Amino acid sequence: MRNITQSKKIGRPSTYSLEIAKEICETITSTSKGIKKLCRENKHWPSHDTIYRWLNENREFSDLYARAKQNQIEIFIDEIIEISDDVTHDSSMNANGQVITNHENINRSKLRIDSRKWLASKLVPRVYGSKDPKDQKECVECASRIEYANFSDDELLRLAEEIIQEEKTKKVEGVENSE
Repeated sequence: MRNITQSKKIGRPSTYSLEIAKEICETITSTSKGIKKLCRENKHWPSHDTIYRWLNENREFSDLYARAKQNQIEIFIDEIIEISDDVTHDSSMNANGQVITNHENINRSKLRIDSRKWLASKLVPRVYGSKDPKDQKECVECASRIEYANFSDDELLRLAEEIIQEEKTKKVEGVENSE
């Protein structure tokens, strides 16, 4: 009979490890699958809840993850082209020789394309986002997390000061123009 303390550890890891963090991010970079599905497929990874906790608690992992998600967008863009070009199941011929359009397949393809476009616009808004300033405001939080992930604290502070100064200048100019 084995001693309980000698038993193998069971369950997913929950302690942060740079090695597993890098594996997670390298995998994200090479697939369009989401983190929940990847965790189900990779039993040696922590749960998706643990990964989300790591994102909040560990800046190193958050930076790696942000870059991986940004790189993942290129896979989505390739998939958009593949989905758009694939007409395989868009229509068929019935027994009378009439072409029957498969609207369900066409609508599913449109949904798949739109989903990927939406993700690209949120994760890399400067490249794939809307050119309409009203639409760009929606993704400020996501964009700042991705785009500024590699900035040092001093760089972020300098950037924040520049933004504050620009806003002050706009207000002063707005008051002068309204008079």
